[in-house]
Amino acid sequence: RQAEMTSCRRRHSSPGFADTDGSQDAWTCDEQANEMKCATGTGQASSPSTDDTGVLGYPGQGSMKASGLWCAVAEPQDQWNLKTCPFSGAGAKTRVKVLTYNLFWWNLFGKKGGSDRSAGKLIAQTAGSEGYDIIGFQECDDRWRILGDAKAEGLQGDWEALDGGHALGLMYRKDRFQLLESGAEDVGEDSSVQWYGKRSAVWVRLRHVDGTTVFFINHHGPLPVSASGGCTGSATAHNIMRVIATHAHAGDAIILTGDFNAEPSSSRIEELNKRLNKVYSGTSMGGVDHIFSNCAQDAQGQNLGKGVGQFGSDHDALSVTFRFR
Repeated sequence: RQAEMTSCRRRHSSPGFADTDGSQDAWTCDEQANEMKCATGTGQASSPSTDDTGVLGYPGQGSMKASGLWCAVAEPQDQWNLKTCPFSGAGAKTRVKVLTYNLFWWNLFGKKGGSDRSAGKLIAQTAGSEGYDIIGFQECDDRWRILGDAKAEGLQGDWEALDGGHALGLMYRKDRFQLLESGAEDVGEDSSVQWYGKRSAVWVRLRHVDGTTVFFINHHGPLPVSASGGCTGSATAHNIMRVIATHAHAGDAIILTGDFNAEPSSSRIEELNKRLNKVYSGTSMGGVDHIFSNCAQDAQGQNLGKGVGQFGSDHDALSVTFRFR
């Protein structure tokens, strides 16, 4: 390399690019200074900006989306994505079965009294012999109520249930996972034409009993459905990715679930498709319920319907079974 050619050009130190610096590269990119730097003395590469087990980091260096609003966020570079699974595919596989379910609480529970545990029956009856591992709920006013209904109908396991705010719930099997970190953050807001408030994402970082680490994040998206602009469109998608990249680590399996209130052709989902693998989608409301991951191989999805009995949700419950490693 010529001494005067010091700019990074098509090189990155941030993870998620085809040309991201390797841990043994002698030349590495200093993105802040836009300069290539070479380790001296030992002939070994200098330490990368993000190590293999550290937080991914969000490379928000582009133009601002929703500029001037509370949800303003810098766009990442166009090539940046988290579509690469960190596992080699060798050895025993870790099975993780997840569920996402908008419970239509105001109607199914508020007006129909739960309809003889309709949602709880669906959860218990679709868990299978090995059961669910992690569940994300939207429109969930009482996470302990739905957990109680599901357990009364036969759901197995020792569960923890977290409140994500804005009627978001997240449950995980604490007999299978150790909680490492958790949090929730507002990432979007309804448009003034159909305003209910801000929209958040709730997340956990969990270590499976076999050592596999899973970053799971659950979201309920802004209204109107598929709206763009302000804090509703791609700004929401960028903020979700910012939360993931700020808290997930390089070796984590990443799973994003939710009722995004966004159809496949919306700016929100198109943007998320650039950054993660869309594993499975529902069909209700034009297909607004989705599951994304950095690991799409060996993932099997299923549409479970809206409930069991006379009344159910107005959304499909979706499950995906992942097999990592």
